[in-house]
Amino acid sequence: MQKPTLTDKLSEIHRREEEAKTKSLAQKLSLPYLNLFGLPLEPDGLMLLSEEKSKQSNLLIIKKQGKNLEIALVDPENPITKQTLADLSRQGFLFSSHLFLISASSLKDGLEHYKEITFTSAKRTSQVEISSGLISDLQKEIKGIESLKEKISQIPPSKTSEILEVIISGALNLDASDIHLEPKEETTNLKYRLDGLLYEIGTLNNKSFSLILSRIKLLSGMKLNIKDIAQDGRFTIRLSQSDIEVRVSLIPGNYGESIVMRLLNPETIGLDLEDLGFRKDALAFLDKEIKKPNGLIITTGPTGSGKTTTLYSFIKKVAKPEIKIITLEDPVEYHLSGIVQTQVEEELGYSFASGLRSILRQDPDIILIGEIRDSETCKTALNASLTGHLVFSTLHTNDAAGAIPRFIDLGADPGSLADSLNIIMAQRLVRRLCDNCKEKYALPAEALEKIKTSLKGAEHPPIDKAVFFRPKGCDKCNGLGYKGRVGILELIPVDQDLEKIISKSPSHADIIDFAKKKGYLSMYQDALLRVLAGITSLEEIERVIEAE
Repeated sequence: MQKPTLTDKLSEIHRREEEAKTKSLAQKLSLPYLNLFGLPLEPDGLMLLSEEKSKQSNLLIIKKQGKNLEIALVDPENPITKQTLADLSRQGFLFSSHLFLISASSLKDGLEHYKEITFTSAKRTSQVEISSGLISDLQKEIKGIESLKEKISQIPPSKTSEILEVIISGALNLDASDIHLEPKEETTNLKYRLDGLLYEIGTLNNKSFSLILSRIKLLSGMKLNIKDIAQDGRFTIRLSQSDIEVRVSLIPGNYGESIVMRLLNPETIGLDLEDLGFRKDALAFLDKEIKKPNGLIITTGPTGSGKTTTLYSFIKKVAKPEIKIITLEDPVEYHLSGIVQTQVEEELGYSFASGLRSILRQDPDIILIGEIRDSETCKTALNASLTGHLVFSTLHTNDAAGAIPRFIDLGADPGSLADSLNIIMAQRLVRRLCDNCKEKYALPAEALEKIKTSLKGAEHPPIDKAVFFRPKGCDKCNGLGYKGRVGILELIPVDQDLEKIISKSPSHADIIDFAKKKGYLSMYQDALLRVLAGITSLEEIERVIEAE
């Protein structure tokens, strides 16, 4: 063993004196004394604050059990220490009877434990806890996009935790579905997707973004040292009333790693069928069809058109204790009570096709398949619908008519397809005009004639007497002119006439001709009816749906 040097001996004497003074001060302050030298610290507590934040605040969270914390601090009267304690208290943490006094050297020892926090530890603690009180406070401060920009600009770059908290809270406050962080050469753009469209919220300096990136990686279980390949992960935002899953996608770019966080809010998926904004006659028809004992109900549309929300609303409508419902999803986006949800794991050999075969051995009454995308899943789904099961699923086609040729391309037998299909739906989401600020205007004669032509043969209110509205923008809609979205629907019921056509392997055009002869409303016609009702604008529906 190496003999201690004079420097070592002097350092040890200084440390003993420092600890003695701290112990004496602790007695005067009626606080328990603690020496962190050689003491193991729990990663769960340390991860609540960054190393930099702990160092600035002269404190360490040495233990976390639920909402209860044990905190070691150097000076309880230090202004930065007091501010950090206040921030933790606002988040709902309890620690007033668990404060320990430590020396500056002890703090230095404790900070070394940040180097020991591994990827596994980070993954285990992947939760951001935001109290309802904090969100209420932010709602008072953040009245809209402009005040959110101002709030973010006021946060020092070093306060990584606070910046991320404000970004997430702001997104929840504005009902954003996605948060985008896009690094550029000098700054990083922050964007929210609001009602389907991306809006620039503000910019962060790249130093702040680098710190936020590391924290998001830790929270979502990503590898910190990997920067040149895409990564996916997820974490949970703990609110007092509910948990919100955050799905994180990260890809390398020219100026750094670009982040997209999707907020999976259970309140969004908790919508009843009647809340989706569909026409009353369509709702009545769907309500009848989803209560049938067997068959296949398909909804089509691009990503973000509301297909998952619609299928979940079907499940919510028909769910009963005596009905066994199993889902097969990729991934499970929202957790529903009272049903069995399973997730595709391709790397483990659990695909849509193999998963569906397994589900059929579980004696289900209703099956929800996230997407039919291959021949085997297609054939198994058709067989399930013909053998006493009600099957809900989706296809990626532009309209309802396109579903038939797509099924045949996937290898479906036309006769079996005709027998199994109950309904084909297509849907889109358009933004709803803000009721507080939408303004009347006179539609140009050319546009009016176009509406008359498009609605020819369809039942509609008098077009010449219709009042048309356009967006304006106010405080209630954050100056956007729109607030919320409404579902646009195209429905093709599969009756005996259509069954005969399907059995002959029809083209896309054949199905469209059939639907027109039957008088079924197209998506564009359904959207025009919402314009006539003053729910949305002509400009908005033409942004989302191709005019006929």
